[in-house]
Amino acid sequence: MKILFICKNNQFRSQMAASIYNKMTGTNDAYSAGTYVGSVDVPEGTIIEGYFRTPDFFEVMEKNGINIRNNRTKKLLPEMVKNAKVVVSMAEEPFVPDFLRDSGKVMLWKVENPSFATRDISERTYVQIKSLIEQLILRNVNSSGGGDCLEK
Repeated sequence: MKILFICKNNQFRSQMAASIYNKMTGTNDAYSAGTYVGSVDVPEGTIIEGYFRTPDFFEVMEKNGINIRNNRTKKLLPEMVKNAKVVVSMAEEPFVPDFLRDSGKVMLWKVENPSFATRDISERTYVQIKSLIEQLILRNVNSSGGGDCLEK
């Protein structure tokens, strides 16, 4: 099942969520994108490691068995939302395009967009997103009767 995680810059929250989901499910079904990617500030295709002033975020991810240092930013496109079975947005206004706002399949998660990803913030965000993904998987398993579930 394809699941799309979205945040503003596709550097921290959505990258984290997609990688946690894929690790938890043993799949590559999750992918991520950013609503502001493609702007002058956040060019598409930039390796995310270059946005961080310290290695704290990556070290937290690697401590949990996930290496995303070389992931690249991706711009959110309408067809990505259309093609995903589940869409989770952590993007905040005013960085939510109409096609995302108008989609009936978008779940909104309130996850802080920090200006600086310290080790503490990275760890707290990891725990929060992992918990939200666990709930998402459980809801889907319970609502599908175990048939078309997110877990593999």
